[in-house]
Amino acid sequence: DGGAKWTFEMIDPAVYAHGGEMGKQFVQRLTIPEYIETVWCAVGVDIAKEARELLPRDLRADGFSNTAYNLNVDLKHVETYAKLAEIIVGKMDLGSFVKRFTESRKFTDNDMAKLIEPMGKWLLRGPVTKQELFDYRGVSTSVAAAGGDFEEAAGYIVEAMLQAPRFIYRVENQLGDGTAWPVSEYELASRISYIVVGGPPDKELIEVAEWGDLYDDAAVRDQVQRLLGDMRAVDKSLLFAEEWLNLGRLRNLQPNREKFPNWDPALAEDMREETLAFFKHVVWEQGKPLANLFNAQVSYLTPRLAKHYGLQSVIFDSDATVLKRVDLSKEPSRGGLLTQGSILTVGGDEASMVTRGLFVMQDVLRGVVKDPPPGTDTTPVPSKPGMTQRMVAEERISNPSCGGCHAKFEPLSFGLEKYNGLGAYHEHDEHGNALREDGEILFPGQREPVTYDSALELMDLLASSKRVEQSIIWKLVQFALGRPLGAEDARSVEKIHADAKSAGGITYQNILSAIITSDLVRTTRTEALQ
Repeated sequence: DGGAKWTFEMIDPAVYAHGGEMGKQFVQRLTIPEYIETVWCAVGVDIAKEARELLPRDLRADGFSNTAYNLNVDLKHVETYAKLAEIIVGKMDLGSFVKRFTESRKFTDNDMAKLIEPMGKWLLRGPVTKQELFDYRGVSTSVAAAGGDFEEAAGYIVEAMLQAPRFIYRVENQLGDGTAWPVSEYELASRISYIVVGGPPDKELIEVAEWGDLYDDAAVRDQVQRLLGDMRAVDKSLLFAEEWLNLGRLRNLQPNREKFPNWDPALAEDMREETLAFFKHVVWEQGKPLANLFNAQVSYLTPRLAKHYGLQSVIFDSDATVLKRVDLSKEPSRGGLLTQGSILTVGGDEASMVTRGLFVMQDVLRGVVKDPPPGTDTTPVPSKPGMTQRMVAEERISNPSCGGCHAKFEPLSFGLEKYNGLGAYHEHDEHGNALREDGEILFPGQREPVTYDSALELMDLLASSKRVEQSIIWKLVQFALGRPLGAEDARSVEKIHADAKSAGGITYQNILSAIITSDLVRTTRTEALQ
């Protein structure tokens, strides 16, 4: 009333879920997929098998396993990186690799510098410092003193570089005055490449960085478009989908055999592959806005999964075992992410409204809710004759001590009650109780809830929601930056949303281009010097 202006369009608790520390740029260790890709691009060695077997698993934090503050390095990492470096050099054609940088085979400091500087620039993703040059020349000096030859010295130098912090981490300059300032050309090239393709900058991107053209918006967009044409960009997007939707949990899915005696463990992998193929189809083959993931009338099924879903009309070849694209426009029970087994199984054996509702609230609508009080019994309440999971939820919501929080998220899953704990569709549960799929959804920021009569109507509401658009962008920005977002980032995310929309729609490609041309990627905020 007094004329004050709000900072944002609405007061959104999700913006303030993380403190001000989140605005900083954390140093990022390469994740295992990034490490594998970086080794392949740098020296042409496939180290995937050994890296996945030997390196400690990257753990999820704030929904993603590339969250920088959680990518620690312990003694196990140090020992493993040393072992992997030795394996990598053993697999390399070292002579051919060294010839890319110098023809000299002399041990003098000047001749070794002619190898170390260009090779280090390639392996370490930027020019080597004087101190680094001195250190790596020390390796060759030690080899020469011990009677070794040039190739042996080169091998030890490569092995040392493959263990260097600048190889293992995406190291950036951390000296500043506490204000935001542009990142260097090489740092920007590295950020762009790891965001789009999950690996280090290639020769062309490094050359553009050297020319200084990465400070030009048009040049950056050209590079982003070029990299988006690389199949690795598709793989990186699928990694985002797998992390966002937590598809990795399907590998550990073990439903109660008494409740689901016909469970086939291979179904879990079918469900995961269905969602990834569906994501690839909508995002890359059709180029649709990401919100279309919630109501696209298509999926990819194996005969085993189609039978599990009860889709008897889908016809497969007699020997088919691979995924088949299936039109779902005439299937009222299927269509969109939330009707896929990979998502529905988040509810556990009892198809809990709690966990399904929390998924919709937190991962689709970016809502926030307090954790349950310590000591609260969170064991799912089973269905029974006369009591469906929806009735269990409604009873919980009506309880004054529970309803304040549960009313915010459990109703979000009411439209999914007809899908059991493994995603099969039924009109009645195992006790003969009639199930429902009508409900209402209150989108954050809206005054009144919107009603729907079926799960597919719910999917359409989600697909047309601006809040869902914003939530997906927020998740994708978080994944790109490798850190949770806070209030300091909110205005930049709003601009990313607007820029992507003005570029032709909220597609994965447009969002990525808008992220990379935003201040979140092109500037850094460092600690003030004391």
